[in-house]
Amino acid sequence: MTEDQFRKRWLRQHSQYERIAYKELMKGFRDLANGIPFAFMTTENYADFLNTNLQQEQFINIYYNIYREIGLIHGKRVGRTINKQIKEFTMPAFTSEFERNLLSWLFDNAIYRVSDVRRTFLEYLRKEIAVLVTENFTMREIAKQIQEKVNKRNFYRWQALRIARTETTAASNYASLQAGSVTGVKLDKIWISAVDARTRRPPKSEFNHIAMNGKKVDKDGVFEVPFNGGFEKMEFAGDPKGSAGNTINCRCANTLVPKKDKFGRIIRDI
Repeated sequence: MTEDQFRKRWLRQHSQYERIAYKELMKGFRDLANGIPFAFMTTENYADFLNTNLQQEQFINIYYNIYREIGLIHGKRVGRTINKQIKEFTMPAFTSEFERNLLSWLFDNAIYRVSDVRRTFLEYLRKEIAVLVTENFTMREIAKQIQEKVNKRNFYRWQALRIARTETTAASNYASLQAGSVTGVKLDKIWISAVDARTRRPPKSEFNHIAMNGKKVDKDGVFEVPFNGGFEKMEFAGDPKGSAGNTINCRCANTLVPKKDKFGRIIRDI
């Protein structure tokens, strides 16, 4: 498969994954908002009340569902591609490894994103309620209006779309590395940029994803993404440890290729 063919296939897959993530996010946000016990909230305590009733663990669960669903689909696809050369990837081995590591990986690598999504969602609800409080609505009336807004189609739509696109890239590229870890061979990973008008590059962006296209490192190595004369280290495109400017709305991918010795033989991971 050529680079251009891979890119086109990836962007189609990314769109599919994005729809999955968006659906999960909207369900999660609606469930959270509809679960608020408004009967115990007052116009004086609503800010603290929301903070108490919308816990971090609930948002972690949303993230886990997104990463798990997208990761299992993409990992299987990556495995099939790898098997065209080595035929040693098995879905049970990948699923076991992926599910065993996912939750701890999210806590270690994406917890600040979860916290930021929670903070932003809380701020949104607080502002919506604050406006109604200043207009002298009763809490019963406020609860009714908030619940009506929550169940409308465009509720929190633009924020959910941004989160979905960003987490789709991270979830699938993380799953790709997990799939590679159960093949039993040594691998390189290659950064494949989207390469269109939206792709990050100077002068519109401080980061340069156009320059990253085709860069190769060891599967366990890090990419050095150009940034203002220096670089930022990332394990994969969309890596949550990367800065917001380097990851939000990123659509780049990583592909894995087996390492070969000087005779063209695939190198085993002994």
